[in-house]
Amino acid sequence: MTSGPPPPKSHRGLIQPEELEPFKPRVNWRFWAPILSILLMFPLVWGIHRHREAKRHRARLLAEHAMLTGDLAPAYRARRAMVERLVLQSVAPWEGELRAEGFTYGELTREPVVYARTRLGEVRDLAGVYRSIRHRYPDQLLGCLGVETYSARDFFEKGEFLLPEFVDAVREAGGVPRLAALRSDLLFRLRRDTPLLAEGLRRPLLVVAVDEARASILGPSRVYVYDLRDGRALLRARSEGNAVTLVPVRIHGIPAPPPTPSTSPRPTVSLHDCAVASSVRRALGASEDTLQHLPPEPPPTAPPADAGAASDAPGATDR
Repeated sequence: MTSGPPPPKSHRGLIQPEELEPFKPRVNWRFWAPILSILLMFPLVWGIHRHREAKRHRARLLAEHAMLTGDLAPAYRARRAMVERLVLQSVAPWEGELRAEGFTYGELTREPVVYARTRLGEVRDLAGVYRSIRHRYPDQLLGCLGVETYSARDFFEKGEFLLPEFVDAVREAGGVPRLAALRSDLLFRLRRDTPLLAEGLRRPLLVVAVDEARASILGPSRVYVYDLRDGRALLRARSEGNAVTLVPVRIHGIPAPPPTPSTSPRPTVSLHDCAVASSVRRALGASEDTLQHLPPEPPPTAPPADAGAASDAPGATDR
């Protein structure tokens, strides 16, 4: 008995893969391989180009920053570091009142002073100084004292482009758009803020007010005056801020009553700050009526010596 070929397998109506082989598309790899290579290489080449371009812009911006701020940056950083150190020194435990020999109220009010106000508990290290003086607390202290101010807060804010952090931001910038924005910001700040910063560097005095409570009117306040040329303390004064000497307004020609002290159990910011200012004036040896807006009363004039004699003379009758 002979055996024939095996019977074909039943596919149940399905088309086998080998039967589809003649119908499959043929890929011309000689054509597509270069195209795919170009498509894959383009992002890499573009990224390298952008990286090199950003590197050139970064180097140019760093050179511009060094050239344009070369004279201002070192002086600004040194002055800012001194202000931070003196503010931190002011929140240390109270050391008692002090007045440097020869320092007067006139010296304090001669020109604008750099001014900062802070509160105990807000400053624990140098990093906390800027965060504290940025707060815009209600403040009338130096207005009551008659002193023109230059804000330490503005001095810190306007000079940020002179700090090493700005240089670090340039070095870490991720691309050309970011570097272009930093360059525009640098040029804008140089035009707008350089005169203000130069003015701050010329000011010889720093006044620091320290509130010992969480709000100025709830506790004592301290006032420190420092010489920014050498960091020397010129004045330390402290006041509860609850006693104010009321100086009545004097109308010309009408005698004014004498100043009277007044205490208030719940002072306002104005009363508290003016009371502290009065303590500072007393510590500097200035009188309470240092700020005058009217001339002194003229002395009374005596009647003419011959007026009475003329009226008693014979024949002097009313007509």
